[in-house]
Amino acid sequence: MDAQGRKFAMEDPVPLTPAPERIRLATESKPWKNYWRMLGTVILAFILIDFGISILIFSLLSGDFLLTALGTFCSLAPLPLLIILHRPKMVHVRLATPDSKGKKYHPLPEGGSLYTPQPTVFKRFITTDDSVLALPPPRQIWAIFIVVVVIGAVLSIPLLFEETLVAGIVIYLFAVIPLFILGFSIPVFAWWATSSKWLGLPTRRRDAEAWLIAGMASALPALIINTWIFPALLPSFLSENAQMFLLLTVSAPVGEEFFKMLAVCLFLPNIRNARQGFQIGFTVGLGFALIENLMYIMGSSFGGAISLTLTTLVRGIGSIPGHAVWTGVTGFGIGCLANSTDVDRRMRWMLRGLSIRTVDFVENLGIDVDGDGDHSGYDHLRQSLDDVLDGDTPASSSWLLIDQKTGHPVNPDGIEEEDVGTTIVTAVQAEQYRKESGFQLLPPSNALFCLILAMLGHAFWNGSSFLVSLLGGNYGLSLGIDILLNLSWMAVLISTVLFLATKIMKGVRSLSAS
Repeated sequence: MDAQGRKFAMEDPVPLTPAPERIRLATESKPWKNYWRMLGTVILAFILIDFGISILIFSLLSGDFLLTALGTFCSLAPLPLLIILHRPKMVHVRLATPDSKGKKYHPLPEGGSLYTPQPTVFKRFITTDDSVLALPPPRQIWAIFIVVVVIGAVLSIPLLFEETLVAGIVIYLFAVIPLFILGFSIPVFAWWATSSKWLGLPTRRRDAEAWLIAGMASALPALIINTWIFPALLPSFLSENAQMFLLLTVSAPVGEEFFKMLAVCLFLPNIRNARQGFQIGFTVGLGFALIENLMYIMGSSFGGAISLTLTTLVRGIGSIPGHAVWTGVTGFGIGCLANSTDVDRRMRWMLRGLSIRTVDFVENLGIDVDGDGDHSGYDHLRQSLDDVLDGDTPASSSWLLIDQKTGHPVNPDGIEEEDVGTTIVTAVQAEQYRKESGFQLLPPSNALFCLILAMLGHAFWNGSSFLVSLLGGNYGLSLGIDILLNLSWMAVLISTVLFLATKIMKGVRSLSAS
């Protein structure tokens, strides 16, 4: 009501409408934010797995009430924090399009109105936050890793001499926590950034984080098998070395690679080709290596700066890419399977059917899940399997990264937008270009063969390392020769893994991304 007593009715805000297809949205590029989110996730997952579920299983077997209480608390406490850290995010988009038939004032639902200098048509819609994964340049992360190793090596020097031993221990106690945190996390983040650049596939952040978390989760069943099930199946007459050898060459490779393969299969509905399958498998392997790396680096930190530095170096350039490459090979085979069959669409239909049946069940209990005011169950289109097999993949919004300092659009590291040229490239020329690009490797296209290959590679790394470590004691070698022999063989394994990683990524990158 104005001063003259006239009454005015406030115009209602425009209602929400479905999000337009293929609309492009912008978000600020904050690459290091992904590192902190990953770091928080793995620490919570470590508490959940090692101090929660593992202790809970052990306490139930031993009947210890205090351990049961501790395991229950550590199993439940991280869950709310994990949910908060990775809760799905929605974006409320307001789109004002110039139109001579539009208006200059548009009421907003929270109060007030939007004013535009010229007439516009106003729309509102809600869409998922599918912003693109942005990671720091790999050189920047690898530089941090090198600094961590150098600092650890420098801190090791005072521990070698009796005169500086006490001072060295004091300094190490102040530096051990940051060295531990950076030592187990930075190399995984570096390989994540490196693989993203080499493979050159634009990836949604929430997808990449889901792959990483699935890899962490696969460590739990592998831990149960390696810790309780497999040792219980071994004959008691075997020597300790024989039991350890079988654990390293049978239980660890078979169990870990199998459960990492299952983690990759969780994303089968979204795998379109071998290149994407390798990317998902590689990231799942990094997630597994991340939580395993935390355990190894934590254990080595109690052995002093020398132990911490060597473990950080060997795992950072050897074990981590090994886990990633082996699971990447498995993912490659799964991607070939999805590309040659309709298994991805069939699984998508099964998952959608499970969701629909869940809604029907909950609404039959009297709970209005979809908020439509009744309990009629799922009210939208129920697609048949034939509809899913014949239909196209629904389009989603694309996202553009904006530099938070300059405001200019940027591309994720390694992802370049190519201009369409007019030069015709023949098949013969394309083959020549592929030959000139250097030596490449591609895993087999059979998913089962890829899984077996991953298990064999894992078993060879574990078994050969263990056998070489026994040579010194069996043949009476001096301590210096024994250490040199182990380091030399580790260098051979690391060089082999790095060679395979670069050549396989080069071959995978040459494949079509469509």
